[in-house]
Amino acid sequence: MANGNNDWKKDFEKAITLHKKGINGDKQAAQKAYESLKNIKLQVNNHPLVEAYFGSSSALIARDHSDINEKSNYGKRGIKALDQAIKLDEDNVEIRLLRGNVALRLPEVYFKRTKTAIEDFNYLIKAFENNNRDITKDQYHEILLKLGKAYHTVGDSIRAEETWNKLLSLNNSKYKKLVAEAKKTGGE
Repeated sequence: MANGNNDWKKDFEKAITLHKKGINGDKQAAQKAYESLKNIKLQVNNHPLVEAYFGSSSALIARDHSDINEKSNYGKRGIKALDQAIKLDEDNVEIRLLRGNVALRLPEVYFKRTKTAIEDFNYLIKAFENNNRDITKDQYHEILLKLGKAYHTVGDSIRAEETWNKLLSLNNSKYKKLVAEAKKTGGE
């Protein structure tokens, strides 16, 4: 680990790269990202992005852990850090994306966080529609798909259908199949 005031930023960039690999299924990268972010948190207190990535990496560890108690502990730790990141910077698109994605993937029966995903995805959709350039068109489409899934998860089939219809009206053929699959699998 590098020392000095801004040296943590290089470590943070590396941790984000590992985090992305972890999202894609690399368990070792997820573990390394978590450990690195845990160390960075000790160097920089209450940095919104550090909190957010630490929270998301905790959720990745929870996803990959075999022990149910550890899954729960890491999941709760992740939620706490992501909520703290939002408190520190509620208008940060990157943090909203991270928290929304984690909240959507956590088992609703245990964590009850799908409403948080809905809140974050609606925030991001509104931001995009108000010309926020931090959200790409592709991300906007993905967010609409996920928002429909989140509505479906909480039993709001009307809003799920409205959201998916809005996505389908954008004429991106990639999503016709994905929406059909989401409807079949109950939004999962």
